[in-house]
This record gives sequence, structure tokens and C-alpha cells, in this order.
Amino acid sequence: MKTFTEQIIEARKVSTPFVVLRTFDPFATCKAVAESFGTEKDAIPFMSWDSIHGLRGLNDEAGTPALAEMAQQAGIELAATIDLPIALGTLEFAEKDVIAFVHNPHLVWDTDRKVIQGVMNLRSKYTARGNMLVIVLGAGDELPIELQQDCLVIEVPLPTREELGKAVESVFKYAAQENAFAACKDAATPAVVKKATDALIGLPLFPASQATSIHLNKLTGVLDIESLWGRKKEIISQNPGLTYHQGLERRADMYGCDAWVKFAERYLTGKYAPTIIVRMDEIQRQLSGSESDSSGTKGNLMGEFLTWVNDREVICSLNVGVSGTSKSWGPYCIGGEYGKPIINYSISGMEHKHVGESSRHMRNCHRTLDAIGDGKIWLVASANSLAGLPPELISRFQIGGIWFFDLPTEEERIGILKLKLAKYGLDLNQEAPPMVSWTGRDINNLCAKAQLLDISILEASQYVVPLLESHHDEVEGIRQSAHNRFLSATHSGKYQYIPSPVKHEVSTKTTDGRKFRT
Repeated sequence: MKTFTEQIIEARKVSTPFVVLRTFDPFATCKAVAESFGTEKDAIPFMSWDSIHGLRGLNDEAGTPALAEMAQQAGIELAATIDLPIALGTLEFAEKDVIAFVHNPHLVWDTDRKVIQGVMNLRSKYTARGNMLVIVLGAGDELPIELQQDCLVIEVPLPTREELGKAVESVFKYAAQENAFAACKDAATPAVVKKATDALIGLPLFPASQATSIHLNKLTGVLDIESLWGRKKEIISQNPGLTYHQGLERRADMYGCDAWVKFAERYLTGKYAPTIIVRMDEIQRQLSGSESDSSGTKGNLMGEFLTWVNDREVICSLNVGVSGTSKSWGPYCIGGEYGKPIINYSISGMEHKHVGESSRHMRNCHRTLDAIGDGKIWLVASANSLAGLPPELISRFQIGGIWFFDLPTEEERIGILKLKLAKYGLDLNQEAPPMVSWTGRDINNLCAKAQLLDISILEASQYVVPLLESHHDEVEGIRQSAHNRFLSATHSGKYQYIPSPVKHEVSTKTTDGRKFRT
């Protein structure tokens, strides 16, 4: 696949009049376009427009004199070109080979429709003269419908590891130019650069370079990798709908679910191991009703999500089952065990009152995940049921598997209890209540209450109503519906439903009086 700069060069060869660049870093993108022409760049009239400076030349050799001549022919003072329609009128006088960048015109064309006409007026002249108008938008910004058919749209990816590596090396290089910071001269070793790029992948070039500069100890030449990761987590979490998980869970923090854990361990240590884990909690709440949503937001986001999963070949797993059985907790523990970054993905967090803005948020999130994941993403969703989820969504989870997380077995309940007793600092050898058909969350609640009230877990059991007792019909309904339909998270093969033991109360009711017979 060609890089975005190679696409620009190819487009210019055939005099493509309009190119749209969607980018996270406009200035770095424009610089990369100019640099891509090599020694030829000094002879190309580069110019740009923004709402503060208006039109200005970007290179003194060709851009500045060409712009001055254009303004003279148009009879326009350059100061007046702050008004975008006037600037576009001036650009009509471009002779040949001009490349003009227009920054953020979407901030203007929504309120001044003359901008759209001004762009359309350039098409024929620019095609005939070999000029190019480059519309620079933010990642996810939309074009007016009038321009969509005439523009070549290029999505500028986030920087590669190689590009980030060069940026890291440049920070060390520039720091070493100061005599006091001579320790930085040879400190950018391949090992340091690799650790830095691992931490920075997924960030635009400028914030990546800035974070490196801040966290480099210039006196010792030591780069604080841990702080780089922290900065990256903060920046990624600023994307609506994404949250970087910062917990320290390990495999030892969960018990049971052996079949699912075995699958996860093989995948995470195999040839096609994912770079990141994307965790999507309560998917049935996030995407159900997408077909009946009158606003169109849910339906659009469903389409964006399915397209991304399909086009990027994201491996998806779906953990279904009873509440409190580690279906959402498991990804944290297994990801932490194998050092995989875990990012929480919330579609509701991407939603906006305007449908287009919601889609923009989702596209930005996907581009960020693509950059961090290097094309190797494991998406793990959880759900209490599949009610309301369309078949086209459920079908995306066949490769990673649809797993059913059942009530813990007796062995698992004992193991979970030991973990929770240790977690809450309780006596490991104390007598335990029966806990028949309790979930892991029920056991956690038991120990939490024992700590809170400073009592034994046997006494604390008086304050626990297990899920199976409070919601017996719902839980049994979920378990029955999963029979032979999903993989078992506990045992190999398909899940087999076994009715839960029913708790019977012994009747102590007595009847008074005496019966007489004739």
C-alpha cells in the first residue's frame, strides 16, 4: 500500500485538482508533503491559507513571488485573503504547478456557503494548469456533499514506529548540542529507541516528540520510559470513548474459567499474538436497539464498528454469561499477565448530540487503535445476554469464540474464596458458609462485608443474598438458553446446562384443633 505522500505525488502527475488530507497533525503533514518532492520542492510554488494569516507563500523561491503575482492580477490585498471566499477567488489566478494548502475550511463553509462555490470554481482551471488545492481537515471531519465527488480523500495515518524512532533520536541529538547535556549524545541506543517507540506508538508526531523532550533527563541522558507510558495513557484517554486501563491485575487474581484462559494464553503467546486488548463491557447495552433508533446515531455507529472490525480483521471474542463470573474481569487479568496494553472501548462515550460528530469520534478512536495495535488487535466484549444484538454483529465473534461463563463449580468457589480472603486481609482458616451456586461477585461481597463490619464470613453471610436467589428465573433462563450454543469457559467443548440446586425450606407450620369421625 502506498504512503499518503506517494499518493499525493501520483495525484499530482495526473493533475488532480482537489485532495483532502484528514490528519491528526496538520503542520507535520504539510511538511511531509513538501519534503516528499525532494530537490524539486524549491521550484514548486507552495502556499497556504488559514483564518489568521490568510494566504501566504511557504517558500521564498517560488511560493511567495507566485502569490504576489496572483494577488496583483486579482486586484486583491493579501490582508483581505483572511476571508476564505476572497482567498479562493485569488487562487483562481494561479498559473501552473501551484500546491495550495487550505487549513480547516470546515470551520467556515458551514456558515458561509460561498466557500463551497469558490472551491468548485477552481476545478477546471486547476486540472488544466496542473495546480492542486489540498484541503487539510482534522481526522474524522466531513466534506460538504457538493464536494465529495470531486475530491481525492486521503486518511493520513499516525506515525509508524520508524518515524517515531527518528523523532526520538532527534530529541537526543538536539539536546546534545548544548555542552551541559553532552550525556545525551550517544544515549539513544537501539534498545532505548525501541522502548520509547513502544510507549509512543499511537500518538501524533508532535505530542510524541514533546513527551520525549519532557521526560528526557538531559543531564544524565536517561529517558523515563514509564513516564512516557503515563503520558500516552493520558492522551489516548482524551479520545471520547477510549480509556487506557492502568490496573496491575495478573492471572493469579482470578480463579477458574480454565478453558477460556487456556485459549487466551495460547493466543497471547502464539505466532499471531495481539499487540493490544480492547475491552468492550456490556456490549448488549451499547449496541442493542441500533435498528430501531430513530435518531440514526446507533445505526451509524453500528455500521462504522462492523466496517472497522471487518476491514482491519480484528479478532473478536464475546464473553456471555451470569453476572459476576469474571467475563469482564478476565481480560484485565490475562492481559496484565502477558503485559498487553488494555484499552476500554465505550460506544456510549463516543455518542454526541449530532450524528456526524459521533461517527467522527468513532473513526478517531479506530485510527488510534490501529496505530497502537499494529494491525494485531484482540477485542473482548462481554454481555449478560445477546437479546437485541443483530446476527451480523454476533457473527463477527466466531473466530475469537463466544464463551459462556457459568456459575462457579465447587472447586472454583473455594479458590475464589481464598483469593478474596487474602484480598481483604481476613483469616484464611475460618469456617465458611455453604455458598451453593454463589457467583464470584457474591463471594467478593461476602468478604468485603466481613472486613467492613469486622466479623467472620460465616456471620457476614447473613447479609448476603446470592444472585441465584434474588434473580433465580433470570439466571436460570440465561443458563438454559446457552445450552449447546456457546463454548464453555470452564470446560473444553460446548456449554452443557445443569440445573442449579434448589434451596428448600423445611416447613414448620402446625395445625391446631382435633378431627372427629362419626
